[in-house]
Amino acid sequence: MARFVFLNALPLNALPQAQLELSVVPVDIDKLRERLKLAQRRGIKIVSYIRHPATVELINKLLNLDLKPSSELYKYETGDLMFVVTLKKPIRGAEIEKVSKEDVTIYEVDVIDIFW
Repeated sequence: MARFVFLNALPLNALPQAQLELSVVPVDIDKLRERLKLAQRRGIKIVSYIRHPATVELINKLLNLDLKPSSELYKYETGDLMFVVTLKKPIRGAEIEKVSKEDVTIYEVDVIDIFW
């Protein structure tokens, strides 16, 4: 069953060990909200693999969710709807405590085809 997945990066090692065709498209918060509402109406499970508390807090605030920071490793499942929420200017080795929607870029990532 499909999942609505939040990630902070696209971990290629989480995808099938095959040749893949991916679509990576920036989306704004309104488009993300639209996709989320559709997923919720369809009963699709919403999960987050983001460990950064401030980013998770921002997602919760903008989308009226109750996600928790997670250090679990993501593994792609067929049909996953992936959304990468990444800081525009990350600071290596520093934990940013406040994040606004202006601080992040959101990408919708789709696996278009898998070539075995």
